Formats: sequence, structure tokens, C-alpha cells
Amino acid sequence: MKLLFVINALTIGGAQILLVDLVESALKKGFKVDVVAFRNGPISEKLFELGVKPHILGELFLDLIPFYRLVAIINSLKPDVIHTHLFRATILTRLAKMMTGSCAKVITTVHGLETEAYHRLEGLTCFLSDYFVFPSSYLSEWYSSSISKLKESCYKVLYPGVIIKPVLEKTSSNATVVIGTLSRLHHVKGLDVLISAVKILKKNCKSFEILIGGGGKGKDVLERLVYTQNISDICKFVDNVSEKSNYLENLDIFVSPSRKEAFGINLCEAMERSLPVVASKVGGIPEVVEDKRSGLLFDAENAEKLAEKLEILIKDLDLRRRMGQNGRERVEQLFNRNKALEEHMKLYEEITRERRVHFAVSSRELGGGERLALDLMLSLRNRGWTVTATCAGNPLYKTLIENGFDCSVASMWLGGVFFAIKLAEDLKRFKPSVISSHLNKASLFAGLLSRITLIPCISHIHGLNKKIYYQFSKRQVAVSGGVKKHIEKQGLTGESLVAINNCINKPAVGHRNFPERPLNIAVTAKLHANKGHEWALKAINSHIGRLNIGHIHIFGDGPERKNLERLCESLSGIKKKIVFHGFVNKVDDYYSEIDLALLPSLGEGIPLSLLEVMRLGIPVVSTDVGGVPEIIVNGESGILVEPGDSEAIVSAIGRMMEKEGYEKFSIGAYNRFKEINNHEKMVDDFEKLLLTSFK
Repeated sequence: MKLLFVINALTIGGAQILLVDLVESALKKGFKVDVVAFRNGPISEKLFELGVKPHILGELFLDLIPFYRLVAIINSLKPDVIHTHLFRATILTRLAKMMTGSCAKVITTVHGLETEAYHRLEGLTCFLSDYFVFPSSYLSEWYSSSISKLKESCYKVLYPGVIIKPVLEKTSSNATVVIGTLSRLHHVKGLDVLISAVKILKKNCKSFEILIGGGGKGKDVLERLVYTQNISDICKFVDNVSEKSNYLENLDIFVSPSRKEAFGINLCEAMERSLPVVASKVGGIPEVVEDKRSGLLFDAENAEKLAEKLEILIKDLDLRRRMGQNGRERVEQLFNRNKALEEHMKLYEEITRERRVHFAVSSRELGGGERLALDLMLSLRNRGWTVTATCAGNPLYKTLIENGFDCSVASMWLGGVFFAIKLAEDLKRFKPSVISSHLNKASLFAGLLSRITLIPCISHIHGLNKKIYYQFSKRQVAVSGGVKKHIEKQGLTGESLVAINNCINKPAVGHRNFPERPLNIAVTAKLHANKGHEWALKAINSHIGRLNIGHIHIFGDGPERKNLERLCESLSGIKKKIVFHGFVNKVDDYYSEIDLALLPSLGEGIPLSLLEVMRLGIPVVSTDVGGVPEIIVNGESGILVEPGDSEAIVSAIGRMMEKEGYEKFSIGAYNRFKEINNHEKMVDDFEKLLLTSFK
């Protein structure tokens, strides 16, 4: 694997030190590593020691020349992964990668906050990164709320942590308590607040001194402040801290008064050396320090509170030792740098695995199962997956081609033998990482072929079907809790079977007012015997005198169409009211004239057709089967009846013809849709399943 790290500068800082550790770990894994920086610095010496000569781009003409140098480097090295650090390097790398047309995966580590200008640029270009790493949950939450809402599958929180060294046993304690800090000498680090706290503390405590470690442009200002506060005798600056461990081991208390902090690596370093800490309650610090256990937290900018917390620790040696030990244990458990480096190496390997999924759909129709498969294909492609398919014909095949999918078609003749042969050919041709199968025969053949090809198969169970079709697949997805229970009763149980409820990628629209005319009814379902058209139409025909019906619109196609058309010709009461539309690609266009949805099915998973009408506030009468009760609350968002109960279905339709009842069920359907339809979560859950299936 070829790794390219890009960072602003090779100066001393948390991001740069992490980069050196990542380079070293990657080299040990056998990866080929290059490093690019816009500005040189002392970190380059450490990289040279590892055998890596960094590419220094320079900082010329508003970064235009360095940018074109970066483009040339990406073109030349052809990396598999580009890992960017800090906003400026990240934004320019994204644009350079886009210009080169590189297939490299871009991982971005967001180390902290920047200026508003950079935040705006980040929001405009963040879609060009494939994955994000955050050093704290605080920073990931800030990014999602302030920059861009990220998918759960596209980011990870990895605490950078510290290298764990043997415990240092202090044999004695000096009479003078040494309090120290170590950071950039910058306003954001709050060292002026610490100096003010020392002034207060000096009045109450005599046996302590302060060491301020680190360098930066703010040193002159801080030195003047120490002088004016008349604390030069107890407050010293330590410029060169080449060995952090030695510096920390001479301290008794560590303090971090930052105004902003994404994580607080310096706190981890102090806790690793068994030091109690006093820190401001900002950013990611509360994720590092347990208040009153491994240290004491105070509100940022509050010098009085900082002085109070320091005084507590100065005067209590046992408390310092206890908190120091607790901090050491916390670092060992959560903030081990080696574990973080291992997680990064895993991430590099996982992100370079080609995310290819092949959909097997043993149908040519566009019913609920087929439309769910199409929706998942579109959603996964938008998330960077390579998506291919095998299906059984038109109109599904035509729709897939129109949407730009590489798709094969095969007949279901001879029990699906031709389909199975074509599917085997497609698996060899497309070389997917995982198979997603939909409907019975596709799941059976895909499951068997997965045993031969070793390509994992995840089968969707769309209805109340037999387990034999799905038992050869690695994982099974029931589209509702009802379907899951049905398949479990047949003995297909365990962790391989999960329920991910069907949802649709459409917004809620609103509820309906009662129509002052005869009600128009829609039945939207595949024209198949188990969809219950026959018994429902006969029931309505027998009681047509009780019902004020305008038209009955039948949407969909299937093997029962001719039989249903003959049946309707014989139903004298309603034959002139029935309209067969066949397959309609955009059935929503007709729903403005529809007042009531009817689903008399004998068996269902979770019917997408009901969700599609509920979002429009169209009331529903449906049979109480499969997963239907999971979306229709009987008496609130619709009326449920038993299959074949003619009196019940006629009574339910009759209730919808009363203004009060109709509008109640319309509002109920609309509200229920908003409550249960979480399309993004459905896709997230399915994508996680795909990713874990081939790890």
C-alpha cells in the first residue's frame, strides 16, 4: 500500500508528533510512505531518521506554486491513501486530488478549530474526503453541527493517546510543590489566566513554584505579565523541553488552563506520568479528565477557581497521589497511543478494500422488494460504492439502465436456472466484495454461489417466506419485526438474522381534508394471488350499496392481471368503477385524486406502498398481516382487518366515508409516517452490515 501524508508544517505540535508515529507504524507494516509539508521544521529530522525524506512544497504566491507541486507529487506517487492533517493542507489536498483524477482514498484528521474563513472552505470541500478521524467526541459533534453532518459510516473518533512507559515511583516529595504546564505559548492556551491565578495563590500558599514549558510568539507578553504581577520569584519559563518525560517527572501537579482544546494530549502525557491535573472544562478535556477522580476541572477564564483547585492539591499530598494513580490507570485503559496507531493501520487497510456490491433480484417487476433494492443501490452509489446488478427483465432492467447501473438480465425460466447461470457469470465479471440478494430465488441462488465463490451474501427477506431460500446466505435482513418472527419460527435464528425496517426516501407532505364527493380508492400492489385483490373486490361489490365510492384505481402488474380483469367484468356493482393502470413509474402523480389506500394482502413484510400514501396523509385500510401492524396503529393511523373478513373491510371503508373519522385517520397516517420513516438510518444499518460482512 502507498500512503501519502500531507500536513501544513513540520513544526513541533500534537498533529506533527502523531504523524511521525503514524509514519513509523506504517513502515513497520510494510507500507510505502511519503510525507508532504508546505513548511519545513524540526520534525523533518525525525522523519529522516525513519528513512523518509519529506517533500517540502514551500509557501509562495498564495500557495499556487506549492499547490501545483502537490498535484505533480500525487500524479507521480499514485498513492492508495492520502491522509491529511490540519485544515489548510486538507483543503489544498482535496482540490489537488480532484484535479489529478486520482483514485486515492482521502482520510482527514480534524485536529481542532480554525478561523471562520477556513471553516467555510471546509464546509464547501468536505465532501471530497472519504473518511474523517476526530481526536475527541467533542470535536466530531462540533464538526457535524457546525461544518457538515457526517454519516456514521464515514468517521471515527480515535483518541491519539500517548506512549505508555513504566510507572515512575517517586521516593519522596519536595517541600516545594512544583506546578507545571506544557503547551504553545498562545492566547488560546489560557496561560495569562494561570498567571493571574498564581498571583491569587501566592497570598494563601508559600511552598510552590510554577514552570511554564513551551515556546511561541506569546512568550514576551507572558513574561511582562509575570513581571507586572510580581511573581517572577515563583514563576519560571522553560524554553526547550526536548524530553517531555523528564520535564513532567519533576512536577507534582500539571495544569492546563486552555480556552479551547480539541482533546488535550498534554493532559494525557501528564496523567501517564501519574500526575494529578487541573484543567479548564472546555472542548475534549472532560473526555480525558474525570473531575475529582484523576484531576480537578474549573470553568475557563476563571482565575479564582483555578487558584482554588490548585490550592486543594498543593495542601493534600495523599489526594495528589491518589488522583495521579487514577489518571495513570485511565490513560492505560483509554489513551494508549499504540492502540490508536493500530486502529489507524486497520483504517488504511479497510478503506482501500474495494467497496463493490452486486445486487441479485429475481424479478422483472417494480414492486416493493424491487423498489427497495433500487433505493439501496442508489443510496450506496451516492456513498461511494461500486454497484452492479443481475435482474430478470423489464421494467426493472430498463429502470436500472436508465439510472446508469451496469446490469445483466436473465430469464427465470426452468425454475431460474438461466438466472443462476447469469448470476455466476456476473460474480466472476464484476468481482464484488459482497452480494445483496432480493426475493426468493435470487437469495437461494446467491446464497449457494456465495458458498462456492466465498463472496459473502446478505439476503433481504421481503415477506412471509420459507427459510430454505435464505439459509445459505451469510446474513439475513428481515424488512420488519413481523417477518423476523416468521422466519425465526422456522428455525432460522441467531446473530445472522437482523431486522431493518423498510423506509422510503421521500419527505412527509401533509394531511388531507375530507373530500366532499365519492371516495376514490387505490390498491397499489403486485397483481399476485397473495395480495388479496380478489376477496376484497368481491366484498366491496357485495356491499356497494353501503359505500359511496367513486373509482377503484388498481396500480401494478403481475401474473394475476388477466384473471383480475375477468373477475372485475363479472362484478356488476363495481366493474364501471375499476381502473387498471398497470405498472406506473410515478404513481405519486395520481395520488392527488386518491382519497383512501386499500391493501387486502394475505402476507406482507413492510409494504412501501403504504408508507408512500401515509406521507401524503391518505388514510389506510389494510389487513393485519406480517409487518403491517408495525407501521399502521389500528384505530389511529389506519384500520386493520383480518384477511378474508368481508364485513370488516366494508365497515372500515364505511368509517372512512365520515368526515370526522376520515380527517382523524389522515392526520394519524401523516404523523405516523414522520415518526417511523428514517431512511438514512435504514441505509446506515444496511451499509454497516455490508462492511462487516467482508472484513
